[in-house]
Amino acid sequence: MKGLPLISVVMPVFNSEQYLNKSIKSVLEQTYDNFEFLIINDGSTDNSNAIIKKYQSQDKRITILTQENKGITKSLNNGIKHSKGKFIARMDADDICHPDRFKMQLKWFQNNKDIDVLGSQ
Repeated sequence: MKGLPLISVVMPVFNSEQYLNKSIKSVLEQTYDNFEFLIINDGSTDNSNAIIKKYQSQDKRITILTQENKGITKSLNNGIKHSKGKFIARMDADDICHPDRFKMQLKWFQNNKDIDVLGSQ
């Protein structure tokens, strides 16, 4: 990745160890790879932080923001405040991304210039 990332993936995490491996892997395995991955550890007391650190040691796109438990809204705002991308991709710690999610969403934005917010199911 050269220069600034186009996408900032923002994922708050609070005691989500049972979901984190699949969730983080689904982001890291995207077919579009010009992104940063901001994971906000919102005061987890389970094994979440160790899981996040394991992936961070394997992928330089991951940045961990650690804070005391403040809730999802403040965690998201903290992640957005630290983001560098033109686009924000919102993730929950139990979400799984389709491998082409970012690629398909960027294409949609390119083909629909009047769109500001895009979701998926």
